[in-house]
Amino acid sequence: MKSAYCFLVQSFLELVEDFIVAIEPPEEQFNEKHSNVPVPLLPTECMQEIFKNIQAQGSRLYPCLLVNRYWCKNVVHLLWSHPFVEDLSPENRCKLIHTYLACLDREENLGLNSLLRPYNIEIPDTRQPIFNYPMWLEEFSYKQLEMAVHSTIHIWCNKTFTSRHKEDQILLITTTLCKLFMRQSNSLKSFIIDKYFSHSDIPQVSTFALTLPGLSQLTRFQIDYSKPMTINTIQLVEILPALCSNIRCLDIKFHKYEYNLDMNKAISRIIRTQKDLNEFHISGITSSEEILLSLPSRESLNTIKLENVYITETGFDALARCKNLRHLSLWDCKDFVLENSSVLLQSKFSLSELKLGLSSSCNKSGLILHVGGSSLKELEIDLINSDIVETILNFCSNVERLKLVNLPFDDDHDDAILFHSLFFGLNLKRLEIFIDSKNSDYEQFRVTGQVLPPSLKYLKLKCGFTLERFTELFKTCSAPIETIIVDYLGWDYNHLKVITRFIKSKKSVKVLGIARMDRMTSQEVKELKNLKKRYGVFIIPSHELDLW
Repeated sequence: MKSAYCFLVQSFLELVEDFIVAIEPPEEQFNEKHSNVPVPLLPTECMQEIFKNIQAQGSRLYPCLLVNRYWCKNVVHLLWSHPFVEDLSPENRCKLIHTYLACLDREENLGLNSLLRPYNIEIPDTRQPIFNYPMWLEEFSYKQLEMAVHSTIHIWCNKTFTSRHKEDQILLITTTLCKLFMRQSNSLKSFIIDKYFSHSDIPQVSTFALTLPGLSQLTRFQIDYSKPMTINTIQLVEILPALCSNIRCLDIKFHKYEYNLDMNKAISRIIRTQKDLNEFHISGITSSEEILLSLPSRESLNTIKLENVYITETGFDALARCKNLRHLSLWDCKDFVLENSSVLLQSKFSLSELKLGLSSSCNKSGLILHVGGSSLKELEIDLINSDIVETILNFCSNVERLKLVNLPFDDDHDDAILFHSLFFGLNLKRLEIFIDSKNSDYEQFRVTGQVLPPSLKYLKLKCGFTLERFTELFKTCSAPIETIIVDYLGWDYNHLKVITRFIKSKKSVKVLGIARMDRMTSQEVKELKNLKKRYGVFIIPSHELDLW
């Protein structure tokens, strides 16, 4: 059903893209007055769904603003719902900030210019925009806002830009814009507190607390810090329970171990005050007991992810009391030993997904796999040995989706036997193998097609392999795979020929995804078009690979 829907969407997208090409003609066509490509028209709901599917292409949506009023109304709010994206050029960041500054009222504009005058900065005069762009803002990252303002000041001041005062200048503008967002945005659902400049702070807490709707509509709150927490960030976290109570996803990331009792208490209060908290993620803390003890109070909580966290027996006991837990991830957690974690085996929840980072844990930690039980459908692990395979087959025999992450390869050990026992012992339908490109084993992937079970329908290879091993994998594979996704840095046309031969011989593949399609040669593009036309294969856009 999903592939059929995607095929219909892609067909219409091609019509839309043909029209976009027509309204963005090459230079030699500029003198033509009209295009003969018809304007696609559908009901508003359909148009918006289609535009959402190509929203990730960013600039490809901008020409649609100029087609007619109907298209413009269906596109403009999508473009301005998530405007702070990482790959914006400095020029486009400047245009973004210019547009938002144009939305300030006269009093705000005069006040900001007054504050910037000591730095010889003056906001350029701009005409009031047609739309109230801040009202559509759904998600923004403070780091991306800082970067955009930094680019803007650089362009304004050119060579006179003085780095000594840049953080003060940026804070003045970001504070004004944050006040604008807090006042105007009725749709702000996601707020990410992260930093581009490590020595500066976010705006004062009053910026977020004294204006409605402010943060009252938040459903996702994220902190992503690689440096020690700043004063204003801590204060904002402390008062957040008074500002919103509908957060569904709370995501706290510290890239270095953080020990701050006040922050732990504040995070615990946020957890206890949210009415429908569904997901909780935290990483990089040394003292987790108070936070974990607050989790059982949220009956709506169904997803917990802990990474680089010290967990004591008390913490594991708290996890065991989260009775509606369905998705659990424990990755590189300290004190993750059988003596502390065995209490999880007495839990009453029924997991459907379990992610375990076992390779850095103490001995026998693989026994925690028992907690998965017969309800487990999806499993992610970073270690395979005979004990783990036996535990999975005995206690988690209903796993259908398996992801193997950064597995250590041992030249003296026959991995094929373990893989065969595991894959054929399960009714495995989806298999994903991921090896970080920085890993020394990146190109050591050597699973053959003979170990892939006949139940397998989905194969995602986000790892490295030599052409010989890649060829051997698909040459010896008899599984009726329907979806193939490959993300390999060393990809070339020879790899595509291997996939093409497999598709032609098996005739089972319905969906194909390959990373970095924008770098493909014309020969490769022609080959993909042929697979789509002759064999009905849906080609996943590269930017959507992680969604499959």
